[in-house]
Amino acid sequence: MQKLIPALSSIGSRQIPIIAGGVIVVLIILDLLATRQILYLNNTSEIVLFILTVIGGYGICSWILLEYTRRITANLRSKSSLTNVMHWAVTIVQFSMFAILLYVLVNNTVNCYSYFSECTNVRPQTTSVYVITSIGASVIMGIIGFKFFSWYKINKRNFMVLFYGLAAVTFAIAIAEDAYTKLVFIHVLEEKTPLDIPPQASFIYKTIQKYNGEIQYKVVNPVTTTLWVLPSSLVSLKNSLDYLAALPYIFTWLAVATLLRKYYQSIRPGKFPIKFWIMLSVPIVLYLVGSGLIISLPADIPYRFYIRLIFRAGTIGSSVLFGLAYYIATKNLPGVRVKDYLVISALGIIPIGIANEISALQQTFGVAAHSFVFLSSYLFSIGLYSLAISVSQDSSLRKSIRTSTMQVFKLLDIIGTPQMGEEIERRVLNNAKEEQSVLLKRTGVEPSLTEEDMKHYLGTVLKEVKILKNIDEILKKGKDILNSSNDFIVCSGVMELRLVYNNHFNIFRRTIEKYKNGEHKGIKIVTTISDQDSAELIKKFLDIGVQVRHIDTMPPIDFAVSDKEMIATTEKTGGGGTEGLMIRKLLVTNEQAYISHFVFIFNELWKDAIDARERILTIEQGIEPEFVKVISDTKKAKMILIDLVKSVKKEALFILPNDIGMIRADRMGLIDHLINASQDYHAVVKIICPLSKQNSDIVKRISNSAPDIQVLNGNVSSAGMFIVDGKKYFRAELKDSQNVEFDQAIAFPIYSNSKHSVESFRSIFEVLWNERVLNEELKGTEVMQKEFINIAAHELRNPIQPILGLSDNLLSHEKGDINEYREQLNIIYRNAKRLQRLTEDILDVSKIEGQILKLNKSRFNLKEVIINAMADFKTQLESENKLSKIKLDFVSREDEDIFTYADPDRITQVISNLLSNAFKFTEEGSITITMNRVNNSDSITSHLIDHKDVIVSVRDTGKGIHPSIKGKLFDKFETRSGKGIGLGLYISRNIIEAHDGKIWVENNVNEKGTTFFFTLSVVN
Repeated sequence: MQKLIPALSSIGSRQIPIIAGGVIVVLIILDLLATRQILYLNNTSEIVLFILTVIGGYGICSWILLEYTRRITANLRSKSSLTNVMHWAVTIVQFSMFAILLYVLVNNTVNCYSYFSECTNVRPQTTSVYVITSIGASVIMGIIGFKFFSWYKINKRNFMVLFYGLAAVTFAIAIAEDAYTKLVFIHVLEEKTPLDIPPQASFIYKTIQKYNGEIQYKVVNPVTTTLWVLPSSLVSLKNSLDYLAALPYIFTWLAVATLLRKYYQSIRPGKFPIKFWIMLSVPIVLYLVGSGLIISLPADIPYRFYIRLIFRAGTIGSSVLFGLAYYIATKNLPGVRVKDYLVISALGIIPIGIANEISALQQTFGVAAHSFVFLSSYLFSIGLYSLAISVSQDSSLRKSIRTSTMQVFKLLDIIGTPQMGEEIERRVLNNAKEEQSVLLKRTGVEPSLTEEDMKHYLGTVLKEVKILKNIDEILKKGKDILNSSNDFIVCSGVMELRLVYNNHFNIFRRTIEKYKNGEHKGIKIVTTISDQDSAELIKKFLDIGVQVRHIDTMPPIDFAVSDKEMIATTEKTGGGGTEGLMIRKLLVTNEQAYISHFVFIFNELWKDAIDARERILTIEQGIEPEFVKVISDTKKAKMILIDLVKSVKKEALFILPNDIGMIRADRMGLIDHLINASQDYHAVVKIICPLSKQNSDIVKRISNSAPDIQVLNGNVSSAGMFIVDGKKYFRAELKDSQNVEFDQAIAFPIYSNSKHSVESFRSIFEVLWNERVLNEELKGTEVMQKEFINIAAHELRNPIQPILGLSDNLLSHEKGDINEYREQLNIIYRNAKRLQRLTEDILDVSKIEGQILKLNKSRFNLKEVIINAMADFKTQLESENKLSKIKLDFVSREDEDIFTYADPDRITQVISNLLSNAFKFTEEGSITITMNRVNNSDSITSHLIDHKDVIVSVRDTGKGIHPSIKGKLFDKFETRSGKGIGLGLYISRNIIEAHDGKIWVENNVNEKGTTFFFTLSVVN
């Protein structure tokens, strides 16, 4: 085998794989004839056939074919991990089965030499080969079928791809059905062999009452007689399922016919050669005869042997001729790679059809030959897949050549100049080669078109067009096309339409009359209506029934297309009026590819255009029309963007594609303009941009200069966008992500005031913004929860430790007076109360989050509740010896009591939380609670809605609140110190808000400390 590697390494070396494939085909044909009782073999010849099938086919030839396929598909596998995995999986499975078959060969030679093919003691091994290869073949065909269907979904007019997909899927179903019926439907019975019965095996296919079914296969050896019996109840079902085997052959025939017809027409335009129709017709006819779908004769008629021979000839002939169709095609195809793909497909399509007809019930050469369906499925699939991609790429390249030719067709009128012809060829071929390189990099499959093929096709395209120069001939040709049309579309400027109006308007009128009578599909025009004069001209076309739409930017070519022919201007000159206008050259063609191409262009323009009446109305009323402009000059796009940013008054939404995008924006002065808009007009400015060290200084400057501008960290993207005041947007793709110069970094800029587009992009921005905000909030919540768990664990541990320690100490004393342990019991009690408060806070948060916090409201004296809460708090501080440096006071300007309707326990909880909070941050000084009715003269009443409330404040002389935390102080898990778990103020806020009150905090104005306020409603 090592000597074959140099030969296989040559791309053009197909002889060795073709010979190896031929050997496999010959072997499985012999196996088919033997298992179908057409070729009768003795014990020696059966051993030889099995050895040749295993060693020659499964071993040497399979290795050659897999090595050849590995080299041919190297690029494809480098681009597709699925294809690469499939190749190596097939290789491993193939040679694993080879090892099992070698084991069968050795076992039968040692233990059953005199009745080699009747040896049944390795039935588990042979069955495993059949099962594994059938499952593998079905999976491969299923995967490749899915690939083809995915491709067809993209291009629904490509019936070749559809037929190949159907062929692959139906092959998968047929292979799976064959394995399922043989393994599940058929019962295996064993009997003791009577004396003096010679070893023998035969396919019987007769129903015998003794076994209650149809005997499919019978093996008699000296010890055991084995019967494969299909129950009578399943005979009809199995026969019906066997008809599925016809579908893959039919779809394969359709696919092959479509492929070869398409490919031959692409290289030799015209009719598909009759010899190929004959070549393709013979195999399908042979198969339909051989399958029994057309002729089904009783099994017990005379000349049964010859009928069986005809059936098998159909099976073999159809598969061989399918392969020959590929082989003959390769002789006339110039592409080296296409030949290789065709060879691989042929090497798969021939064996797969024959191998699937070999009965795997035969335990040696039968199961070995049938298992070739696995390798054949892979070769068939990978060859077809590569071939289909290559053919599709060839189609794309030809389309590219046509498109490029159209772009330079202005030069065709002087094609007689050799230098100009060379220039056209150079441009077109360079474009085609670039696309060829892109296709190879993207798919790993090499397009088959050579440079000579491209030149030949370019020459064909150039011959299909004709250039008219004389104005009279041009007008006559336009008139002829319109007169003979059944459908007519026009894309033209207003000046050209004025020429049409002066020469062809009566023909337009008659055509519209035909349209109204149902004899024509009508006339559609796309143009640019820029002023009152053009509006008046278009009204004349509208009045007779022509459909007209306006578009801001016209394509660089004017054209008119009928269902049969098309014309397009190649050069025109114009003055200030109709007299100065003259169309000098016109492209005329009836080539369907041109017509389809320009119809597609027109439909895209028509879809994006607006009704001419709407445009005319905006001109007459002086309203700015909607527009969508694709700006080809990036420097002009830069100036437009700067002007847009300068115009911001209400809102600016900015998406920058990468961190350098902010640097580009700053270099253009956009950041300063946005800062000015925020400062001067209080405009809402939101920026989404990937943040990094590179733009951190700019972000910091924005934050310091205009704190109201919001900047969120975004993802790197391929495009940027700017929306101003919900009226206009600017969008550009990123061409050079690292370039700091805006006009060099962007490509394909779009500028528009289309209301629908602006709203769509604004919605997209809001979705992205909300997503980023949510992500930041989730990150913040995650951090807070982690901190909460750490703090809660610490806070819970603090009271638990003294409780446990002092309890152990008390339990160690058997006797004693309780007064001796009073201090220790007080410590235990205080820590237990602390633990209780922590637990209740956590439970309260759970109730708040679950919206099940209940209030037990009643009418009570607020002053009494405050005084009682202070007393309890003071008692607690005294017991902890913490009241020596802090004075606790209550102040009220009210002479009478103040009553409120609320939950007294919850209000007590709020007061206690505020006192506890004040105490934490006041090392010495005072804590004062004040209660007063709200007065209009109070400076703090701006926070209130109702002036019939009572306001309670807790004032301390502690450290005060840092501005950075003030807005978040009442949020969950927020704390001003390392003490506590940050729930007290959150719970207090929810309790007060549940009473329809308000709670807030202010730093004291003229002294240190903080004051917390909350309000409640007063009742009589």
